[in-house]
Amino acid sequence: MKTRTSLSAESLIEKLSNFFEQVPDQRDPFRIEIVLKDFLMSTYAIFALKISSLLQFEEQMRDKRKFSHVKGIFGIKRVPSDTHMRSVVDIVEPNDIRPGFKLLFTEAQRNHALKQFEFFDNSYLLSVDATGFYHSDSVFCSSCLVKKHKATDEVSYSHQMLAGCIVHPNQKTVIPVYPEMITNKDGSNKNDCERNAIKRFLINFREDHPKLKVTLLTDALHSTLPNLKILEALNMGFILGVKPGSHEKLFGQMDQYNELGRMKTFIVEEEIGDKIKKKRIHEYRYWNGVLLNHQDTTKTVNFLDYTEATQWVSPKGKLKTEKVHYSWITDYSLYESSCMQIARAGRSRWKIENETFNTLKNQGYEFEHNFGHGEKNLATNFALIMMLAFLVDQLQQIGCKLFQANLEKYGRKLALWKRFQSLYFFIPFEVKGYHEFLKLILNPEDYVQAKNTS
Repeated sequence: MKTRTSLSAESLIEKLSNFFEQVPDQRDPFRIEIVLKDFLMSTYAIFALKISSLLQFEEQMRDKRKFSHVKGIFGIKRVPSDTHMRSVVDIVEPNDIRPGFKLLFTEAQRNHALKQFEFFDNSYLLSVDATGFYHSDSVFCSSCLVKKHKATDEVSYSHQMLAGCIVHPNQKTVIPVYPEMITNKDGSNKNDCERNAIKRFLINFREDHPKLKVTLLTDALHSTLPNLKILEALNMGFILGVKPGSHEKLFGQMDQYNELGRMKTFIVEEEIGDKIKKKRIHEYRYWNGVLLNHQDTTKTVNFLDYTEATQWVSPKGKLKTEKVHYSWITDYSLYESSCMQIARAGRSRWKIENETFNTLKNQGYEFEHNFGHGEKNLATNFALIMMLAFLVDQLQQIGCKLFQANLEKYGRKLALWKRFQSLYFFIPFEVKGYHEFLKLILNPEDYVQAKNTS
């Protein structure tokens, strides 16, 4: 892979810094002591450095040497206090942060990083799912989702987002796009929901990426006629999960076809495993041109049912079998030659959960930690800026050789983040630029030499 210097964190952070400089400031211009860019970049620095709280960041910044690192890496002139940071970030309009996602996505396109995610038919897989990022039993705002617990009569409050990422079955990385928040609207007594959010998400996505050819991957919740009409209007393909419980009419048709022997079926077998030999059996059942339901008899979809069974003999001589089963609807025509690819694409939907939400929640980003709720947009803006930090890290992993070398050396991202923090907090000399930090992490002997000559 060629070195893509413009996909290094240093280059991407510089672009973000320039972008944050253009974000509209809602404050009285005659009372501004710290520019808005420093608030937004300080927030970004917290998530980029994987610092667990705003207060910890503020305390570290009292050390002039550590502040010099922040100044050199993130271009921050003045670091606000944690209280000041919350009050100012709270009033920033989330939609003003949205262009930052498109900016970084465009860099991935320009540097051919997106090419690695092409799957078939010059299309990209866009996996979408919802997750929560704020929860409280007492602190809330007018935008919070409200849940009444019948058993205890207690009330809890939360924020959720509908997130989307470009994924690929063979890629460990993902490329997140601008997420859609699932929040109450001011004055509304009814909770927002995931089904409403996906409509807004898809429209925003198409506005940001009008020519990008994508295939939507979602769970069964979004396999509805209204969504199919939106996808058709937005010129998006789809491979959507379906389940018997939520799509009775569809599965009823398929059962009838199966009983009549009309379902097209084929089986592929393969041998896997080194120490323990296993047989993996892939069974595909498919049919083109079926009704999703009877509300619209003019709208048909193509149905694919896939079962994977893995069989092996245990050391005790017992036959073991593991099975997984999936069903999808799609607008791609199904043949023996295309079913395997469609199934691989459909199964990669889980990357939004494993490679995105799991990474954000369990690998240093502290996605579910309450960094602050605020009265207006604070929780939402923290989540958005954390997603930008995650996007920068993903692009580094895709296109920065130095970052890749560090990740290979330390094995896990958590170990790399800890090593980065240890150098950041304790290095006794000024370091200018993220790139220099990565070089020192990769080659500790350079750190010792620099320490001795500082």
